Amino acid sequence: MSRTDRSPRRRLDPTTRQADMLSAAAEAFASQPYEHVSMAEVAAQANASEALLYRYFGSKPRLYAEVLRAAAAEIVARQKASVRALGRAAAIRDKLTVVVNGYLDYLAGATPQWSSAIVSARADPAELADLRDQLREERLAELRELIDLSGVSDYAIYGFLGFLDAACLVWIERGQRVTDRPQLGTAAVNALLASTPEVHLDSGRHSKFRR
Repeated sequence: MSRTDRSPRRRLDPTTRQADMLSAAAEAFASQPYEHVSMAEVAAQANASEALLYRYFGSKPRLYAEVLRAAAAEIVARQKASVRALGRAAAIRDKLTVVVNGYLDYLAGATPQWSSAIVSARADPAELADLRDQLREERLAELRELIDLSGVSDYAIYGFLGFLDAACLVWIERGQRVTDRPQLGTAAVNALLASTPEVHLDSGRHSKFRR
């Protein structure tokens, strides 16, 4: 098939080309529902051929999965930077607070469409069920890496993550009101702290940041 567009395609190394495609896909998924995004649209936005896009990512679900992974990595990077800025001796409540705020900051800077996609799998294609499970496991592991939650069960952390996403979805649907953020953040932190009264979570003496 001959090209119908007139804009010349740049000769880029594979890493740069892939990054351009991911960036174009991120913009597309952030601006419209998953089912409305086409591989042809993403390829055109990245100034690449549709065949090349399929060569790199294989399918639209796999492309979407890579965009979700990139978003998760960005969120974790923000959270790690915030926890490091607090210092090793900070109380666990304070560390948990900045972790939650890092998540809310990302969502506040994204479109409502993409924010909803981050916190909820309800619009995902069926192929991404396993990916969501994997991302949840990675979130739990990252949280334990960022904050010393010795003695806190995985069930409590899963409950915290589920509460946070459910609360964030309501916040997004209400227009991500700035005035609601403090209440949301406090409720999320308390959801974990209140579930583990036997652990001295507010004591900085028990807090340790592990690299």
